[in-house]
Amino acid sequence: MELERDIRIVIVAHLDDENCIESIKNKLNEEKIRFNEQLKKIPELYSSDDDKDSEYINGFQMKCRFIKSKYMSSFTKEQDRLIEITEPTKHQAYIDVHKHYPINSFDLTLLSVRLTHKSMSVNDWWLVFKSLISTSDGDNNEKQIELLCAPAFSLPLPKQIARQSACLIKFYEMFKTSLFTTYHQSSSTSLLSSICHILPVIQLTFRPKILHWFDQRIKTHKRLKTLLNNNSVCLIASGSRKISFKYDFSLIEYHIINQFNASECQLNTLVKRFAMKYLHCPLDNYFLRTTILWICEIHELENYHHIFEVWISFMLDVCRKHYLSHYFIENINIYEEYSGLEDLIKTINYKNIDLFIEKLEENLIFPYIYQYNDRMKYLINFFQSHPILAFKMKIVYNVIVKSQFSNAICSLNEMCSIICHLSFLEDDDKQRVTNFWDQQWKLLFIDFDRDDIVLNQSFIDYLPDQLAQQMTASIFKLIQMDLNQMINSIKLNSE
Repeated sequence: MELERDIRIVIVAHLDDENCIESIKNKLNEEKIRFNEQLKKIPELYSSDDDKDSEYINGFQMKCRFIKSKYMSSFTKEQDRLIEITEPTKHQAYIDVHKHYPINSFDLTLLSVRLTHKSMSVNDWWLVFKSLISTSDGDNNEKQIELLCAPAFSLPLPKQIARQSACLIKFYEMFKTSLFTTYHQSSSTSLLSSICHILPVIQLTFRPKILHWFDQRIKTHKRLKTLLNNNSVCLIASGSRKISFKYDFSLIEYHIINQFNASECQLNTLVKRFAMKYLHCPLDNYFLRTTILWICEIHELENYHHIFEVWISFMLDVCRKHYLSHYFIENINIYEEYSGLEDLIKTINYKNIDLFIEKLEENLIFPYIYQYNDRMKYLINFFQSHPILAFKMKIVYNVIVKSQFSNAICSLNEMCSIICHLSFLEDDDKQRVTNFWDQQWKLLFIDFDRDDIVLNQSFIDYLPDQLAQQMTASIFKLIQMDLNQMINSIKLNSE
């Protein structure tokens, strides 16, 4: 399951005449676009081979031409991975690009990057690495993941992280067979694959009438009124006919979320954690995102002690009425039914909300959360049924791991968590086990050192299993980028 969809919007044309847009009768938010001379010059929209009497843009044909166009090259030019592109459909606005990352050649890829750019100085590598670094001051988890990526940019790991990750690998190597010899995956979906949704759109250069209700609401709003000058509405090819298009407001939503203050960002994160833990739905779920947009328009969240309580109160009303207004279009209900949602919302009150939020904040969001929970359940049951082995594991853990982590809890849960986090890069859908951490990662990351630069590590108060999760997350981050392309692009821009 995807936690948060990777959606890339590609503007293939601009439309400056609202008279070209016509509603399709009896279809809510379903439009057709009449050709004008400007639109007929766009190769993705019109070809000399097309019927010259065609009145309207064929959205399905636009998507078919798009996948063969120059636009797709930026999504498919990586040479070190297998890429699959789905065929367009009439109803689906986006085109799926699946990328499969071969973990067995990870070391060769990194060595190739180092050799290709061998002439780069420490300062050059540092400039490239800085492009990866988050500007956020609050996300220590993300900063740790970035530091763990450093050796891919010919920069050494901080000494403490190097020592701690080495002891985790040593412990993991001793006990990973407890998982791999008996555990079998329930799903054949590889975690080393990703899906990118490419959304070809026609952007409007004017303010369409459909935004009138939204514009009336925000014209006196302190923050949102700046959006009145933002023409970011698009039309996407989707609907009951090949010529059907729908209004898409993703770019406006992006601008709104980008303006969020600290309280609004915090609420957004809490709702995502709520979705992950209780609803098992994607983190960018449109229904939940719309609730956040409404709350951030209606309320000044910095004036509330419990911002999450504001959302709970709002959701109680939504669930009771079974109604949630579309954020941009008047008189459209986008309410979605979720099993147990209303009952759960009703259990949260001023007496228990602090504990509820504390439990939400404990949950890290990572792409294999549901598979991780399955493995944890299995592994804890395994060691509970083998108490002598569990006792020996704890003795080893105290010697190898606890000596490097002052705040290690040394619980069975913590030890199993380390094994589970590190296991996801060592098995695949063909039930094969690799020795990625000991034979590839250790040599390229821990053993890589240089005496002319030291990276500072500001965050040191983390648990052993948190570092294990961050180690795995750093690999996902690296394999999903084309390092050679990234470095060449930055070098080109700096010249």
